[in-house]
Amino acid sequence: MKIIFFFIFFSFFINAEAQQIITVSASAPQIKKIDDFLELPASVIANENVEITSVVSEKIKKILFKEGKYVKKNQILVEFTDSEEQAKLRQITAELEEAKINFERAKKLISKGNISQSILDNREMLKKKLVAQKDEMQAKLEDLKIRAPFDGITSVKNFSEGSFIKPGDVITNLYDIKKLKVQGFVPENFLTKVKDNTKFLVTSNLIDNLKVNGNISIIDPLIDDKTRTFKIIGVIENKNEILKPGMMINLKLLFSKRETLLLRENSVFNQDNISYVYLVDNQNKILKKQIEIGVKFDGVVEILSGIQPNDLIVYEGINKIRDGSIVKIK
Repeated sequence: MKIIFFFIFFSFFINAEAQQIITVSASAPQIKKIDDFLELPASVIANENVEITSVVSEKIKKILFKEGKYVKKNQILVEFTDSEEQAKLRQITAELEEAKINFERAKKLISKGNISQSILDNREMLKKKLVAQKDEMQAKLEDLKIRAPFDGITSVKNFSEGSFIKPGDVITNLYDIKKLKVQGFVPENFLTKVKDNTKFLVTSNLIDNLKVNGNISIIDPLIDDKTRTFKIIGVIENKNEILKPGMMINLKLLFSKRETLLLRENSVFNQDNISYVYLVDNQNKILKKQIEIGVKFDGVVEILSGIQPNDLIVYEGINKIRDGSIVKIK
């Protein structure tokens, strides 16, 4: 008799719990057009960057730039010892002047028939050879000067005056930072969205109120098979030279507006790094639905998949319900 009574009591308790109705707040997702964008970390690189090296083995005579200062295109940065070449140039120049005089004399004499054509030809040939030797020596002297290939700012110098330099030794680096390149790596699922001239916004965690606009100019056609990303590069103006090559910045790619589903952020909960919502069906029963989320902003979250526009989603009372609960909508 006691067993029967316990069974009846237990069944009554279970049925009472099953029939307990919980009051929750729920609403359908919003369908709204939002700004479509992608935020990712990026790095700053110089618009142009070159190592200043020599093509000859020689001793530095003069260093004509100051470290960390601007230089103009074709400005001489370094001069090497050139005393031997200068002496040879003076000798060739003197010989050339003499050859020109002798050639002019020969031209006058041949017009009077006093010398043969072969003598005139020989003197002309000697003059041309000396002109070529002078051009060659001037080229060697030019190789003993290093000029800036573009307007830019120099880095620190690695050698001092009097140092012996070999080809390939880096004396300093030259950077063009009036304009800068911004380099980032975009996930492959944005491949169809990123195009030439896609607009972006640069901000920085280190520089307050920094906002620099730019456009993508280069899209690498290769997708890295390890990171599943592709490289993009854009060019920006470096006003007041605030940004420096090598800095990390935040890059926000701006796409066209898109229509999407938005839920209140407190509608979504996570379990084991998976996002879920509680959906109320037409019998007021709770269904636990896995979803994929997108961007979050202003207290709402974008829903990429898992629910439909007419679904009723719980946003208040989530901690009181579970899959299969019967609820009442407030």
